Amino acid sequence: MKNSLGLIAAATWSPLIRVARRFGGRALFIGGMFLLLAAQTVLAGGVVKGRVFDKDTKDLLPGANVTIKGTSMGASSDLNGAYTIPNVPPGTYTVQVSYIGYRTKTVEVSISNDATVVQDFSLEAVAIEGQVFVVTGQAQGQMQAINQQLASNKIANIVSEARIQELPDFNAAAAIGRLPGVSTLQSSGEANKIVIRGLAPQYNAVAVSGIKLASTGSTQIGAASQGGTAGSINNDRSVDLTMVTPYMIKSIEVYKSLTPDMEANAIGGSVNMALREAPSGVHSDFMWQSGYTQKSSKFGNYRTVASVSDRFFDDRLGAYLLVNAEQYDRDADNMTASYTIGQLLPTTGYNQVQVTNTQLNRHKETRKRFGGNLVLDYKWSSGILRSINMFSRLNSNYRDYNVILDFKNNNLDFRYRSGVGTTDIGVNSVEFENDFGFMSVEVKAANTFSRNYLPESPFYQFRQTGGVSTGPVPYDTPPENLATQGVYKGTGSTYLSSVSLFSSEYRENGQVFKADIKVPLSIGSTFSGYIKVGGHYRHNKHTNDQSTPYADIERTSAFKRQMMDSILARYPVRYDSIAGKFATTNFTSNDSKLYDGFLDDEFGSIYWAADPSVLNSMTHYIKNASALNAIYADAINPGGWFNGYYQTLPNDYDYVENYSAAYVMAQMNVGPNVMVVGGIRYEDVASTYHAYNLLDGRDAKSQTFKEVTAHPGNNFLLPMVQMKGDITDWFDVRYSYTQTLARPDYHQLSPHYNISYDRNNVWAGNPNLKPASAFNHDLLLTFHSNILGLFSIGGFYKEMKDFTYYTQYKLRPSARAGFDSVGTYSALGSPPLSGATLYTYMNNQYKAYVRGYEADFQTRFWYLPFPFDGLLLGINYTHINSKATYPFRDEITSGRPPNVKIVQIDSTRDARLINQPNDILNAFVGYDYKGFSAKLSFIFQSNSVSYIGAYPEQDGFTADYFRIDCSVRQMLPWAGLQLFLDVNNLNNRMNVSRQISIGGFTNEQHYGLTANLGVRYTHAF
Repeated sequence: MKNSLGLIAAATWSPLIRVARRFGGRALFIGGMFLLLAAQTVLAGGVVKGRVFDKDTKDLLPGANVTIKGTSMGASSDLNGAYTIPNVPPGTYTVQVSYIGYRTKTVEVSISNDATVVQDFSLEAVAIEGQVFVVTGQAQGQMQAINQQLASNKIANIVSEARIQELPDFNAAAAIGRLPGVSTLQSSGEANKIVIRGLAPQYNAVAVSGIKLASTGSTQIGAASQGGTAGSINNDRSVDLTMVTPYMIKSIEVYKSLTPDMEANAIGGSVNMALREAPSGVHSDFMWQSGYTQKSSKFGNYRTVASVSDRFFDDRLGAYLLVNAEQYDRDADNMTASYTIGQLLPTTGYNQVQVTNTQLNRHKETRKRFGGNLVLDYKWSSGILRSINMFSRLNSNYRDYNVILDFKNNNLDFRYRSGVGTTDIGVNSVEFENDFGFMSVEVKAANTFSRNYLPESPFYQFRQTGGVSTGPVPYDTPPENLATQGVYKGTGSTYLSSVSLFSSEYRENGQVFKADIKVPLSIGSTFSGYIKVGGHYRHNKHTNDQSTPYADIERTSAFKRQMMDSILARYPVRYDSIAGKFATTNFTSNDSKLYDGFLDDEFGSIYWAADPSVLNSMTHYIKNASALNAIYADAINPGGWFNGYYQTLPNDYDYVENYSAAYVMAQMNVGPNVMVVGGIRYEDVASTYHAYNLLDGRDAKSQTFKEVTAHPGNNFLLPMVQMKGDITDWFDVRYSYTQTLARPDYHQLSPHYNISYDRNNVWAGNPNLKPASAFNHDLLLTFHSNILGLFSIGGFYKEMKDFTYYTQYKLRPSARAGFDSVGTYSALGSPPLSGATLYTYMNNQYKAYVRGYEADFQTRFWYLPFPFDGLLLGINYTHINSKATYPFRDEITSGRPPNVKIVQIDSTRDARLINQPNDILNAFVGYDYKGFSAKLSFIFQSNSVSYIGAYPEQDGFTADYFRIDCSVRQMLPWAGLQLFLDVNNLNNRMNVSRQISIGGFTNEQHYGLTANLGVRYTHAF
């Protein structure tokens, strides 16, 4: 036994000692040594342990409060209803268990030295005297969430297992989005990423069983143009939760405040999802549903989820297996408008705005989701060995038909884009936990991975010159009034301009090792708690590969004529000899549904849509024909297929990040009513970033590149403290002070730069970026009882410095401090011109602030007479206010040559943080009666900032959003069989963004209602 303990201690301590020695964390090392010494002494006393469960249903009750009356000793039951109170001095005590929604229960126990007393508790649900009350599914979910929240040593919000099963949400992001202070971003009407307290998705951590998930990457695709690239990568640290089905999740915990044993890269908050494990006995669960999408009038969406579990060898070995497969339609009509600004109007205080273009997008998409998880665990009296394996895949098959009314150039443009993208995410972990009495040990080793893969996305551009009947539109005219400005002259006047094949692949793979040791401490019956130390190491590798080869389809050079003649000889397409181009007559789609009224005839018509079949074949022929590849007449009039370095390398990179952390913390209970958690965390990042500098030479022979490597790194020492005081048995107060971080996104840290062919534009990353750091204060007041349920109200304040922002300014041969000069970008031998515009990222020298308050009320009316005793109510409201100062750089030029004077100036403007809504409201009304259950849910998010411009008129704002969802469930006469109906977006709400001064739209997304009817069968043997 001693040898085993020694091996465990060595395995646990070695990473801590390495971190402490390497980074000079003396406080951590000394604290660790103290803990190691403390672990050598077995503390006198016994142990009280057991489980808490529902007397009637036998369901385990997580978050139960188990205390030894008159002392500071106690514990909360975990997700499996188990609790352990260590180091109890010898004697006879009264143990009390309380759980909102159940009657409090007490029992006397006698403790002796080194003895373990197993005391289970079966609790009765509260009910009107003389009546029997059965806890229904909705009530159980609400009570579990309340009790888990009360039991947490952090400020947290919980989505319990039972509540997850009752919600009509299609993925994990949607379920999390119903919690206080949480809003979501959406993709075609489906929540995909979470915003916590107004902080964008990349400022929040998402984990499974304490292991942070790999980021999923996100690609922003732009238009191809001669000599340029067809897109730019935007890989941040966020996680797309679209592919994670709620049915695999046991509990979702959103932590608004952190403790030192948690990774600090989470200014907004940290989300942890625990996966379902095997309960005692054989259990099976099968669900099938089929759905309807209003936008496409399509019925046939489906979802199937199946799981089976069992325990073996006297319940020691458990196995839980779940698989899911889904297909659903995500068609949408989307519309965007772009603006430019004019002179300032003193009467309004705004600059004039002018619509430059409006784009109509008919989006056709089918999403398929596949996934599964396998959880194995082996339990013994003092510990558990657990293996968690989760994999999810989202397959998106999409087509975009775009019409662009270009008011600036009087053109009518058409674009077609399609692709089949795949996003994978997964985690494999092994966890070891054991309580040795004098200390407990937890060790985790894991592998995380993600892949965002778009192997090929054809992109075609068509143009009708003079297709818009007006010149630049009058200032302050909203785009809604410009619907009739497009004059489509037919396919004979519209021509193919260019073809391209965009492709991208983002991969992330990480290896994680975490080790924690916890030693219980007690001083008499007044002070009890524990000291905890741990280490955390993660090795992550990120790779990105993106290409945008293209060809201009026109007869402007001998080689382009050769290319077009070759196409004419091979394909049955007609050529307009006067225009020198292919007319769209050759590529017109006959699908009548594509020409239906756009946005239900609210804005114009789709005019024309492409049939890509011939275009796809033509494009691949151009790409693969050796006679046409890389043939260039000269640098002025190149021809053929553009596939040089500038089309294949500008967004490629390899980034390796090594993260190390160590911490010391303590939790002390002072008497029965006060808890203090405090400590310090040390984090260090050392990385290697490999990318490419590129100069566009227009043809492959003159395009040049240079490999570049940088080593971004940082380290922080972060103190944290939290306090909880139970003022009465129905009222507690919590306060926390924490320091947290937001490390720059992966693409922002790149050491590369790209220079355009005319040398007037430079795009560059910044490996010298520092992580943003935040100083957070949280205060929460919570009132709770069997009658009240839970009511909490609290405030939060965050002060952030060094957060990253996107900027642009002019490059000159010499520059003031803080500015780059032309010479900074001369490694390729051909620097940009004086006056070239640099697009890059910088740390903001001004602090940003986020403040707000949250209120949450959850109750059920069990004490009312029938039929009102089945009612449940939940409502939470969050108000958020933020302020950030956004710098932008400009210059003033005066005088005439040779006495030209250029003065660079710094300007700033204040605005909200990106993605921050002012108000968030979630509410539901539920009703349970015997086997019937119904819930009506409401979500409101006020306008948020989607992007920030140099002037307020250039900002993007989402409009207020209000959605109604409903779910109905009915147990059938056959045991375990349930029929259900889920309807999302019952009020057919659109996503809308507005321009601030005239209220014209900047974006509208219309995707409509979705409904799913299904059956579920559960059985326990």
